[in-house]
Amino acid sequence: MATQSKLGLALSGGGFTGYLFEIGALTALDDLFENGFSVNHFDFYVGVSAGSAAAALLANGVKPEEILRANLSAEPPYYFERRDIFAPAIGEGFKSIARAVHQLGGVFKLYVRNYREMSLIDFLEKAQETLPGGIYTLDPFARYLEATFASKGLSNTFDGLRQALYIPAIDIDSGHSVIFGEEGRREVPISKAVTASSAAPIYFCPVRIGGREYIDAGIGRFACFDLAAKKAADFMLIIHPSPHSAIVSVPMSTTTNSAFPNGRHRGFLSIAERASRINLEARFSLALDLFQREHPDKFFVISPDPSETPIFDTRTFLSFRDRINLLRCGYVSAVQMIKNQFVRFAAALGRQGISISLSKIEERMSTRMEQLAISPPGTSHRSVERRVRPRSLVVGVQNVHT
Repeated sequence: MATQSKLGLALSGGGFTGYLFEIGALTALDDLFENGFSVNHFDFYVGVSAGSAAAALLANGVKPEEILRANLSAEPPYYFERRDIFAPAIGEGFKSIARAVHQLGGVFKLYVRNYREMSLIDFLEKAQETLPGGIYTLDPFARYLEATFASKGLSNTFDGLRQALYIPAIDIDSGHSVIFGEEGRREVPISKAVTASSAAPIYFCPVRIGGREYIDAGIGRFACFDLAAKKAADFMLIIHPSPHSAIVSVPMSTTTNSAFPNGRHRGFLSIAERASRINLEARFSLALDLFQREHPDKFFVISPDPSETPIFDTRTFLSFRDRINLLRCGYVSAVQMIKNQFVRFAAALGRQGISISLSKIEERMSTRMEQLAISPPGTSHRSVERRVRPRSLVVGVQNVHT
């Protein structure tokens, strides 16, 4: 359904937990819209980091309810598993060993010549250049997305989409943000652009495209705001799956047996992730405040309630129970935020010719909550979790790999 106004939909990062939150929120929006309008009818999409995977599916016409149902029934290809997304960067490890063999001799000689002035810390600082670029590689995700697009008849090219799709990433050498999907960067496969935008430093190796190395777009400027202005959007809906409590103190148990320990007991990767999230939320809040003052009523943001913070700290992020919790969190958060700001949201959409109905979503919500219910203890979903994926898709992924 086309509209005369220019409407944008932006999906932020947040890892796989954020992706599931976004699917739940998008399903709620479709339950809210009237007169045939849906989240698949926006004029352009912006996908940042993990949100780029969801944005690519929306731009291809995949309905969020289809993705939600796939996660409820563990049906691929929209039901991702850990092995579909990343794998240990073994190749990067071998390259690291080769660099160490080549460089450490010279570094050791430098240390011997300057041992009176050069401390062990200085030696280790020099040696760190031999470390791998990341712990994991996102190559499996690129192959899986490519196979998914092929098996579902979806486009893996920007030119093959009916609506515009923009996927930002950061060029690690220049420090500049690039937008895949804009003129001059449309030849990159969507599957490759998604992994480039999702390559969070330390966790994942940078993604190489056209001789350049790219990392997670969440590190730089918030492209959704810049693109809204650049593309002259009349209205921009942003789903930002990060609790606002990320920038305030959240009490957590200090015992090491806790599911959510604090401080050093979280491990260095969890601390790095937490620090990145705090920085992300602070920058997002500043950018949102700036753009809302310059363009009042042009942006509307859906994000989790601060009380939902523990869900986004979970480490068993691919368990069936966690999936349902995150899908439900996204759905309920979207409904609650829209209810709380219904007059403003309805007026902003009304100016774009889009109508919404609270009565419609209230009718659907009870059904959705039953659909997103988790069975009580003793009736686990192990039968669902153990379901084997169709062999045809596995073969498709292997063929792409070879």
